[in-house]
Amino acid sequence: MKKTLLSIFLLLLLLLQSCTTKKNMLYLQDIDKYSNSQLNYATTKIQPNDILKIDIGDLNPTVAAPFNHNAATSNNSDVEMMKLSGYLVTPQGNITMPILNEVKVGGLTPTSVEGVIKQRLITEGYLVSPTVLVRVLNNKFTILGEVNSPGVKPFTEESISLLDALGLAGDLTYSAIRKDIKLIREVDGKRLVYHIDLRTASWMSNPEYRIRQNDVIVVSPNKLKVNSGGLIKDPIQVLGLTASILALFLLIKQN
Repeated sequence: MKKTLLSIFLLLLLLLQSCTTKKNMLYLQDIDKYSNSQLNYATTKIQPNDILKIDIGDLNPTVAAPFNHNAATSNNSDVEMMKLSGYLVTPQGNITMPILNEVKVGGLTPTSVEGVIKQRLITEGYLVSPTVLVRVLNNKFTILGEVNSPGVKPFTEESISLLDALGLAGDLTYSAIRKDIKLIREVDGKRLVYHIDLRTASWMSNPEYRIRQNDVIVVSPNKLKVNSGGLIKDPIQVLGLTASILALFLLIKQN
Protein backbone atom coordinates (compact mmCIF):
# COMPACT_ATOMS: atom_id res chain seq x y z
CA MET A 1 0.00 0.00 0.00
CA LYS A 2 2.79 2.37 0.92
CA LYS A 3 4.57 1.60 -2.34
CA THR A 4 1.42 2.31 -4.32
CA LEU A 5 0.90 5.63 -2.54
CA LEU A 6 4.52 6.56 -3.11
CA SER A 7 4.18 5.76 -6.82
CA ILE A 8 1.09 7.94 -7.08
CA PHE A 9 2.90 10.74 -5.24
CA LEU A 10 5.85 10.56 -7.62
CA LEU A 11 3.55 10.63 -10.63
CA LEU A 12 1.71 13.68 -9.30
CA LEU A 13 5.02 15.35 -8.53
CA LEU A 14 6.22 14.88 -12.10
CA LEU A 15 2.90 16.13 -13.51
CA LEU A 16 3.05 19.16 -11.23
CA GLN A 17 6.57 19.89 -12.42
CA SER A 18 5.44 19.74 -16.05
CA CYS A 19 2.37 21.94 -15.51
CA THR A 20 4.31 24.51 -13.52
CA THR A 21 6.99 24.67 -16.18
CA LYS A 22 4.49 25.35 -18.96
CA LYS A 23 2.40 27.85 -17.02
CA ASN A 24 5.15 29.94 -15.51
CA MET A 25 8.14 29.41 -17.79
CA LEU A 26 6.99 29.75 -21.40
CA TYR A 27 7.07 33.15 -23.10
CA LEU A 28 4.21 34.57 -25.18
CA GLN A 29 1.89 31.62 -24.69
CA ASP A 30 -0.91 33.35 -26.62
CA ILE A 31 1.24 34.80 -29.42
CA ASP A 32 -1.08 33.46 -32.15
CA LYS A 33 -3.89 35.73 -30.91
CA TYR A 34 -1.77 38.78 -31.73
CA SER A 35 -0.56 37.74 -35.18
CA ASN A 36 -0.72 40.57 -37.75
CA SER A 37 -1.27 43.15 -34.98
CA GLN A 38 -0.32 46.75 -35.72
CA LEU A 39 3.17 47.83 -34.68
CA ASN A 40 3.64 51.22 -33.04
CA TYR A 41 6.94 52.94 -32.34
CA ALA A 42 7.56 55.71 -29.82
CA THR A 43 10.16 58.34 -30.61
CA THR A 44 12.85 58.75 -27.97
CA LYS A 45 13.36 62.19 -26.45
CA ILE A 46 16.75 63.58 -25.54
CA GLN A 47 17.58 63.55 -21.82
CA PRO A 48 20.23 65.15 -19.58
CA ASN A 49 23.61 63.38 -19.82
CA ASP A 50 22.93 62.19 -23.37
CA ILE A 51 25.88 62.64 -25.70
CA LEU A 52 24.97 63.91 -29.14
CA LYS A 53 26.85 63.64 -32.40
CA ILE A 54 25.85 66.57 -34.61
CA ASP A 55 27.05 66.81 -38.20
CA ILE A 56 26.32 69.97 -40.18
CA GLY A 57 26.84 70.10 -43.92
CA ASP A 58 26.29 72.51 -46.79
CA LEU A 59 26.77 72.66 -50.54
CA ASN A 60 30.03 74.41 -49.67
CA PRO A 61 31.73 72.24 -46.99
CA THR A 62 34.16 75.01 -46.12
CA VAL A 63 31.31 77.27 -44.96
CA ALA A 64 29.86 74.51 -42.74
CA ALA A 65 33.18 73.47 -41.19
CA PRO A 66 33.17 76.04 -38.31
CA PHE A 67 29.92 74.54 -36.98
CA ASN A 68 31.47 71.08 -36.57
CA HIS A 69 33.73 71.13 -33.54
CA ASN A 70 34.03 67.35 -33.79
CA ALA A 71 34.95 67.31 -37.46
CA ALA A 72 38.35 65.77 -36.72
CA THR A 73 36.72 62.60 -35.40
CA SER A 74 33.52 62.59 -37.45
CA ASN A 75 34.88 59.79 -39.61
CA ASN A 76 36.34 57.87 -36.70
CA SER A 77 34.76 54.43 -36.22
CA ASP A 78 35.70 54.41 -32.52
CA VAL A 79 32.46 55.21 -30.69
CA GLU A 80 34.30 56.08 -27.46
CA MET A 81 36.32 58.71 -29.28
CA MET A 82 33.15 60.14 -30.80
CA LYS A 83 31.61 60.33 -27.31
CA LEU A 84 34.55 62.39 -26.06
CA SER A 85 34.05 64.88 -28.89
CA GLY A 86 30.25 64.87 -28.72
CA TYR A 87 27.88 67.35 -27.15
CA LEU A 88 26.95 66.53 -23.54
CA VAL A 89 23.41 67.54 -22.63
CA THR A 90 23.38 69.52 -19.36
CA PRO A 91 20.89 68.89 -16.52
CA GLN A 92 18.99 71.90 -17.89
CA GLY A 93 18.69 70.18 -21.26
CA ASN A 94 21.10 72.40 -23.21
CA ILE A 95 24.19 71.95 -25.36
CA THR A 96 26.74 74.56 -26.43
CA MET A 97 27.65 74.61 -30.12
CA PRO A 98 30.25 76.63 -32.03
CA ILE A 99 28.90 80.03 -33.17
CA LEU A 100 25.30 79.13 -32.30
CA ASN A 101 26.23 78.90 -28.61
CA GLU A 102 23.46 77.50 -26.38
CA VAL A 103 20.82 75.28 -27.98
CA LYS A 104 17.87 73.83 -26.06
CA VAL A 105 17.56 70.11 -26.86
CA GLY A 106 16.14 68.46 -23.72
CA GLY A 107 12.73 66.88 -24.24
CA LEU A 108 13.06 67.04 -28.04
CA THR A 109 13.49 64.15 -30.45
CA PRO A 110 16.70 63.97 -32.50
CA THR A 111 14.67 64.85 -35.60
CA SER A 112 13.24 67.93 -33.85
CA VAL A 113 16.73 69.05 -32.82
CA GLU A 114 17.83 68.77 -36.44
CA GLY A 115 15.01 71.10 -37.40
CA VAL A 116 15.83 73.61 -34.64
CA ILE A 117 19.51 73.82 -35.59
CA LYS A 118 18.75 74.00 -39.31
CA GLN A 119 16.26 76.82 -38.77
CA ARG A 120 18.73 78.83 -36.72
CA LEU A 121 21.47 78.40 -39.29
CA ILE A 122 19.17 79.78 -41.97
CA THR A 123 17.36 82.56 -40.07
CA GLU A 124 20.56 83.87 -38.46
CA GLY A 125 22.18 84.05 -41.89
CA TYR A 126 24.97 81.52 -41.45
CA LEU A 127 24.06 78.94 -44.11
CA VAL A 128 21.66 78.93 -47.06
CA SER A 129 20.89 75.22 -47.50
CA PRO A 130 22.30 73.31 -44.52
CA THR A 131 21.91 69.62 -43.70
CA VAL A 132 21.87 68.55 -40.06
CA LEU A 133 22.22 65.03 -38.63
CA VAL A 134 21.76 64.37 -34.89
CA ARG A 135 22.53 61.02 -33.25
CA VAL A 136 22.59 59.91 -29.60
CA LEU A 137 25.89 58.11 -28.99
CA ASN A 138 25.48 56.69 -25.50
CA ASN A 139 22.23 54.69 -25.71
CA LYS A 140 22.20 52.14 -22.91
CA PHE A 141 19.91 50.31 -20.50
CA THR A 142 20.50 48.58 -17.17
CA ILE A 143 19.15 45.11 -16.40
CA LEU A 144 19.33 43.59 -12.90
CA GLY A 145 18.17 40.47 -11.12
CA GLU A 146 17.41 37.04 -12.50
CA VAL A 147 19.17 37.19 -15.88
CA ASN A 148 22.27 35.32 -16.92
CA SER A 149 24.27 38.46 -17.68
CA PRO A 150 23.11 41.49 -15.66
CA GLY A 151 24.67 44.91 -16.09
CA VAL A 152 24.65 48.00 -18.27
CA LYS A 153 24.06 47.16 -21.94
CA PRO A 154 24.74 49.60 -24.81
CA PHE A 155 22.73 49.66 -28.01
CA THR A 156 22.99 51.70 -31.20
CA GLU A 157 19.31 51.84 -32.22
CA GLU A 158 16.93 54.58 -31.09
CA SER A 159 14.98 51.92 -29.18
CA ILE A 160 14.91 48.13 -28.93
CA SER A 161 12.28 45.60 -27.90
CA LEU A 162 12.14 44.10 -24.43
CA LEU A 163 12.91 40.70 -25.95
CA ASP A 164 16.03 42.19 -27.56
CA ALA A 165 17.08 43.50 -24.15
CA LEU A 166 16.61 40.11 -22.51
CA GLY A 167 18.61 38.54 -25.33
CA LEU A 168 21.49 40.95 -24.70
CA ALA A 169 21.37 39.89 -21.03
CA GLY A 170 21.59 36.20 -21.87
CA ASP A 171 17.88 35.47 -21.20
CA LEU A 172 16.12 34.98 -17.87
CA THR A 173 17.17 32.32 -15.36
CA TYR A 174 14.82 29.52 -14.31
CA SER A 175 14.29 31.35 -11.02
CA ALA A 176 12.95 34.52 -12.69
CA ILE A 177 9.36 35.62 -12.18
CA ARG A 178 8.15 35.99 -15.76
CA LYS A 179 4.74 37.45 -14.94
CA ASP A 180 6.09 40.69 -13.45
CA ILE A 181 9.08 42.22 -15.23
CA LYS A 182 9.59 45.77 -13.96
CA LEU A 183 10.54 48.50 -16.44
CA ILE A 184 11.65 51.76 -14.81
CA ARG A 185 11.89 54.94 -16.89
CA GLU A 186 12.45 58.63 -16.18
CA VAL A 187 10.38 61.02 -18.29
CA ASP A 188 10.22 64.80 -17.83
CA GLY A 189 11.58 64.60 -14.29
CA LYS A 190 9.19 61.81 -13.24
CA ARG A 191 9.91 58.14 -12.60
CA LEU A 192 7.50 55.72 -14.28
CA VAL A 193 7.23 52.00 -13.47
CA TYR A 194 5.67 49.48 -15.87
CA HIS A 195 4.84 45.86 -15.03
CA ILE A 196 5.09 43.38 -17.90
CA ASP A 197 3.88 39.77 -18.04
CA LEU A 198 6.11 37.87 -20.48
CA ARG A 199 3.77 34.89 -20.50
CA THR A 200 1.37 36.80 -22.75
CA ALA A 201 1.99 38.71 -25.97
CA SER A 202 -0.55 41.43 -25.15
CA TRP A 203 2.16 43.98 -24.31
CA MET A 204 4.15 43.64 -27.54
CA SER A 205 2.25 46.27 -29.56
CA ASN A 206 2.50 48.91 -26.83
CA PRO A 207 5.24 51.42 -27.79
CA GLU A 208 5.78 52.28 -24.11
CA TYR A 209 7.33 48.85 -23.58
CA ARG A 210 10.14 49.39 -26.07
CA ILE A 211 13.47 49.90 -24.32
CA ARG A 212 14.85 53.42 -24.56
CA GLN A 213 17.91 55.30 -23.39
CA ASN A 214 18.61 54.96 -19.62
CA ASP A 215 15.79 52.45 -18.96
CA VAL A 216 16.19 50.04 -16.03
CA ILE A 217 14.81 46.49 -16.13
CA VAL A 218 14.43 44.56 -12.87
CA VAL A 219 13.72 40.81 -12.86
CA SER A 220 12.70 39.45 -9.46
CA PRO A 221 13.45 35.91 -8.22
CA ASN A 222 10.70 33.47 -7.29
CA LYS A 223 9.88 32.57 -3.67
CA LEU A 224 11.91 29.36 -3.70
CA LYS A 225 15.04 31.27 -4.72
CA VAL A 226 14.39 33.96 -2.10
CA ASN A 227 13.64 31.51 0.73
CA SER A 228 16.75 29.48 -0.03
CA GLY A 229 18.92 32.56 0.20
CA GLY A 230 20.04 32.07 -3.39
CA LEU A 231 21.47 28.60 -2.78
CA ILE A 232 19.00 27.01 -5.20
CA LYS A 233 19.88 28.22 -8.69
CA ASP A 234 17.40 26.11 -10.67
CA PRO A 235 14.25 25.04 -8.75
CA ILE A 236 12.88 23.03 -11.68
CA GLN A 237 16.00 20.89 -11.86
CA VAL A 238 15.97 20.42 -8.08
CA LEU A 239 12.37 19.25 -8.24
CA GLY A 240 13.16 16.85 -11.07
CA LEU A 241 16.21 15.51 -9.27
CA THR A 242 14.19 14.92 -6.11
CA ALA A 243 11.57 12.98 -8.05
CA SER A 244 14.26 10.90 -9.75
CA ILE A 245 15.93 10.01 -6.43
CA LEU A 246 12.60 8.97 -4.92
CA ALA A 247 11.79 6.87 -7.99
CA LEU A 248 15.19 5.16 -7.77
CA PHE A 249 14.69 4.51 -4.07
CA LEU A 250 11.28 2.97 -4.77
CA LEU A 251 12.70 0.74 -7.51
CA ILE A 252 15.45 -0.53 -5.24
CA LYS A 253 12.96 -1.09 -2.43
CA GLN A 254 10.67 -3.13 -4.65
CA ASN A 255 13.52 -5.38 -5.77
